[in-house]
Order: sequence, then C-alpha cells, then structure tokens
Amino acid sequence: MLYNNHQAQKQQYLFKTYVGDLNNDKIPDEIYIREIKCKGSYDDEDGSRVCRVATVILYEDKDKDKSTSWTNSNIVPCSFCSEDEKDPFKEVKIKKNGFSFISVSTNLPSGMKIKKTITFKYDKNRNNFILFKVIQEMESYENGDIKRKVNTETIKDFGIIPFSDYF
Repeated sequence: MLYNNHQAQKQQYLFKTYVGDLNNDKIPDEIYIREIKCKGSYDDEDGSRVCRVATVILYEDKDKDKSTSWTNSNIVPCSFCSEDEKDPFKEVKIKKNGFSFISVSTNLPSGMKIKKTITFKYDKNRNNFILFKVIQEMESYENGDIKRKVNTETIKDFGIIPFSDYF
C-alpha cells in the first residue's frame, strides 16, 4: 500500500501489519511498520535507503471509532542497518499486555550475531506503552568455540521510557 504523508511530504509504504490485543481489553489493536525513503542521510548517496517507522494504535471500541496512537522512528532497524547487508528486522511478537520488536544482525568480518528484543508493556495509569525490557544476545566464535553472552536491562536500569521516546 502506498500513501503520502503530507506532513513529511515523503512517500511511505506499508511494510508490515500486526494485529492483537495490546492492552488486555479484548479489542484487537494494531502495529503498523511503514517504510520511508531516507534520502539525505549521511551515507545514502543515491537516495535508495529505506527507514522504518512504527505506529501503535489502541482502539477503544470494536468499531475502531476511537483510538490512541504512538509513533517511533527509531525502534525498527532500517533495511540497510546490518553489516552483512541482510535486513535485521525479524518480527513483532504480541504478548500479554504488550509487544516486542525483534532484530538480528551479523557483524562482519567477525561473524558475531546479535539478537535484540525490545519489549514494551501497557501502563494503564499512564495510558502509554513503557519500555519494559531490552535483551541483547550475542553469539561469537573464538578458536572454533561458540561464545554466548546475554545482556538484559529492565525498567530498573533505564527508568520510565514511553514508546514514542525510545531511541
């Protein structure tokens, strides 16, 4: 689906859509990931690079007449953000009262594989999605052996960060 964002005056393409109950109200909500040409970025000489924007929409009724939405242009990796030239974005998983963005990239020439899972939970009092946990799993090879390291940060480490403010 192609549409124009009149505010940014950039063509946008709907890349992925995820549907599920994000806040346990038994009403299906949506997460849209749109692609926008990143022309003008520091490393994009021909204007072919693609950036991604995630929008979360909570519906207040089943007819989708009332809704609240949040947008973040930093959470979904761009299509060129991995040294191995593969798209690092893998999926969004919707779970109880929240969702996770999952990306996997490989650093060259070391071959280190990094899986990052960024999880947000709905906070009813704030009527917002708050960063809940960031898990970074690293897998590397040393002398023929696989080394795994997992780094987990929680709200205790980074404080309260709303979805729109995550960078």
